[in-house]
Amino acid sequence: MPTRVQIVDDHFLFAEALGSVIREIPAYDLVGIAVTGSQAISMAQEKQPEIILLDFHLPGYSADVLGPRLHSVAHNAKIVILTSDQTEASMVKGIQSGALGYLTKDRALDDVIRALDDVAAGAVVLSPEQLEIARRGQLEPGETLTQREIEILKLLSRGRDTLAIADVLTISANTVRTHLQNIFSKLGAHSKLEAVTVAKDRGLLG
Repeated sequence: MPTRVQIVDDHFLFAEALGSVIREIPAYDLVGIAVTGSQAISMAQEKQPEIILLDFHLPGYSADVLGPRLHSVAHNAKIVILTSDQTEASMVKGIQSGALGYLTKDRALDDVIRALDDVAAGAVVLSPEQLEIARRGQLEPGETLTQREIEILKLLSRGRDTLAIADVLTISANTVRTHLQNIFSKLGAHSKLEAVTVAKDRGLLG
């Protein structure tokens, strides 16, 4: 019988393009594409996929939180994270939450299908380097923060909002939000205030 696959990604065009490829492979049965965390949980419970291709960032969820919830309703599901997030912090969280693979979207489609084949055959598709990073656990404080991210944190600490930061740095508000998402991921924070507090505690703001 074909292996049941579910895609969870809020970038629907990307998910649909990937799904169209998977649909053409007789070894797989694409049971659905979910674009939100709640939809993913409901679909996993109903369809009982054997493999879930999961984006790391979804509205209201990240893969390290959503993954265990998906496992709780689809006990036999194997999760492979497929994301544009290349930060080590997110990779560590994803692997520690039980993902059997962590692939970035810049990989060739053949690599994604090969990983799907390997996981279906019972393999773990994590490189030795990824496993070593996951074993080390938390990154050293500020290890992956860029200079621009530190600039944004300093402006946040002075009470500037997203639009004000964008104006000061002459970048778009959407770019600021992307930087903030990366900052939250790297610092394990869930809000601007928490990010500033963690950064201050770690001596990152000078």
